[in-house]
Amino acid sequence: MTQRANFRYDASTDFTQGGFGRRFAHLKGYVDRRSLFSPAMAFALAICGTYSFAGIVNRFIPEGSTGSILVRVAIALVTLVSFALVPSRLRSSTPALLPMKIFFIFYLGRLVENVYISSLSIPPGPEMVFGFFLVSSVAATLLISSMDRVIRNTDLTFAMNILCGFFLIGLYLNRDILFASGSRMSLEKINPISMGHTAFAFLIYFALVAGKTKKLTIVAVIFSPILLLIVVWARSRGAYIAGAGALLIYVLLLKGSKRVFAICGAFLVAAVILISTGAELVDVIIARLQQIDPDVDRSTMGRALFYAGAWRQFLDDPLFGRYAIEMQMNFYPHNIYLESLMSVGAIGSLPFAAHIILALRSAVGIIRAGKFPLAAVLTAVLFIREAIASLASGSLWGNSGFWVTSALTISFWYGFQGFLHKSRNLENRSS
Repeated sequence: MTQRANFRYDASTDFTQGGFGRRFAHLKGYVDRRSLFSPAMAFALAICGTYSFAGIVNRFIPEGSTGSILVRVAIALVTLVSFALVPSRLRSSTPALLPMKIFFIFYLGRLVENVYISSLSIPPGPEMVFGFFLVSSVAATLLISSMDRVIRNTDLTFAMNILCGFFLIGLYLNRDILFASGSRMSLEKINPISMGHTAFAFLIYFALVAGKTKKLTIVAVIFSPILLLIVVWARSRGAYIAGAGALLIYVLLLKGSKRVFAICGAFLVAAVILISTGAELVDVIIARLQQIDPDVDRSTMGRALFYAGAWRQFLDDPLFGRYAIEMQMNFYPHNIYLESLMSVGAIGSLPFAAHIILALRSAVGIIRAGKFPLAAVLTAVLFIREAIASLASGSLWGNSGFWVTSALTISFWYGFQGFLHKSRNLENRSS
């Protein structure tokens, strides 16, 4: 048994016991959970904040993009302020994030070359592309990943519960027009794919905290059925596959009795759903998944064209890549792994691949250990979900969820390994 087993996971504590607790013991009482500028709030806003407020923006500022821009600016300010309020001695950094930083440089160079030297038009425009990439992805990722030591469980549960409340209130305010465009739930400010992924992110959170305390269990029991209905009626196949896949991998990585309890809990939830709704919700999901056919389904056909075009562009310039968009469709190819190959080539994609391997190693280690704090476990599961979803959705410049969760997962895991290494050195010196 390694020293990883010498620390304790409890959603209501400040982690003051064992090895992990010693690393965090001096933080007790550091962040007020009522503060809107805690590192946990910055993390929660980064992974689901934009679309948590989309319904409210759709209700009160429906015209133009002013409301959405204000939300993104507010999220950036909260992140910046939370980082500034954390003393430098409590910020952390790990060399394991170096591959990601190198890739950021390669990819930013490609964007600059395409836009300002080759005069290439990258939708939705250079201001939006560089704004999303530099602010929502690069800056948010670097700042939040350096605050892993001060993201407390109590702060995170407060932030996630509040954001989920805003998300559901926003949809309720727009209840009359949720199905206006057809059988899928959508709004002008949040499409079905984003709605499904956001709802599933909250479902994953509640699946992890249910049973930890009475209060969290009650909140999970109230919110989870509503979120499940949103996931189903958003009819997003990507949300179905990525969310369910992440939860399945999480359960398979658990050890011993934890895995047994998780499987039993999953069967219990499934039974409750079937008893309360019959087979209707299951039929909706199955029918939607059966539409994955490139010969019939227009969305699947479009993605097949994107993938083929991106692969051809990679084969044309296999070493260094050439374009940040798929030229035939003039858009990102909805697969960040192919996008990396076609934009910066095999050489530029090496640090990207290294970053993914490090993040996967970290996610497996965190889940298998079974003792990390809620923020670490949630980040690991959400990273797995983002890694799966990125096979068929999102772009490198706009996929802030992927970058934040992958980097923070690495910070949690390798930061703790660094703590163990220092602890061993001190023990050896004292002996």
